[in-house]
Amino acid sequence: MIDLRSDTVTKPTPFMREAIFNAEVGDDAYGEDKSVNRLQDYCKDLFQVEEALFVTSGMLGNRLALLSQTSPGDEVVTDYSYHINFFDSAAAASVCQVVLNTRHTENGILTPEEVEKALDSKPRYHHFAQVKLVSIENTINGWAGKIFPFEDIKKLKTYTMQKGMLLHLDGARLFNAHVETLIPFSEYARQANTLSVCFSKGLGAPFGSMLMGKKETIEKAKRYRSWLGSGVHQMGFYASAALYALQNNISSLKQDHVLAALLAEKLASISELKLETSPSGTNMVQFSLTKPGSNCQNFLKRCQEKGLLLFPWLPSKIRAVVHRPISEKDILKAVQIIQDVLLETTLSKKLGKE
Repeated sequence: MIDLRSDTVTKPTPFMREAIFNAEVGDDAYGEDKSVNRLQDYCKDLFQVEEALFVTSGMLGNRLALLSQTSPGDEVVTDYSYHINFFDSAAAASVCQVVLNTRHTENGILTPEEVEKALDSKPRYHHFAQVKLVSIENTINGWAGKIFPFEDIKKLKTYTMQKGMLLHLDGARLFNAHVETLIPFSEYARQANTLSVCFSKGLGAPFGSMLMGKKETIEKAKRYRSWLGSGVHQMGFYASAALYALQNNISSLKQDHVLAALLAEKLASISELKLETSPSGTNMVQFSLTKPGSNCQNFLKRCQEKGLLLFPWLPSKIRAVVHRPISEKDILKAVQIIQDVLLETTLSKKLGKE
């Protein structure tokens, strides 16, 4: 089975499993898990931040970023397509008790002008909702792994500082952006009040994300992490896998990008398909079926029957994500499966009409 649903389906390599097996562990609730502490210290050095907190998932990292930088009833400005709204708006409302003011941008890039529109979209008397945080994403999942331009992040940071607001960067796939831009991780961290990164996507670790920022903010996040039932004890097994991924797997993301570009190139030549966005330069491709009456669910089911898994991003939009250990052979086979399914569908319709 060629699984292109997501880069979260990666599995630990034998070397990573060895790192897990040999991990030093302790009780992280007491701050005594050496492997966790080693990973957090490594991230503090890599990103040049005051403090880092290992958490169970990217979704939890984002929730802790909201909880530690807002109060109940505050407003968070973000783009409609970002993960924090697209998949996690319920938790933002019910757990973090904040209102998401989402912008429908033309290209997925949240700008100071868009945030200004959000500010001016309703009364801001002192007893009404106040915008305390702006949240962005890099790379942008909803835009097929698009890289958020660094200069735009800098402009947004300057703007939020002037307005007395904070900026959170959901960097679940920041490693993918880094291998293309070569911008140091520390430069990204300088432009955000909080930053989260994920180890269980393209890097191939089985578990975990890191939330980073000022010491005071991360101390709050640590308390909320416990409140949400995520004060894990012997977490060093997972931390060792994440550290191995950081030290060994970042450069291999470039090959994922090369193969995603190949996939986009091949799909672009199929008349029954339409690429939803221009190739992003990272590891994602989004496309839709162009023929009227095309059934995406039926298309996905037939692909699965032939050995290919794709993700139904929206009823009319399909996502493919390249990740380890997908090879060029897998990509070419995936394209062939898609072509076969489309051909069979066309023939079936013709026979039905006859």
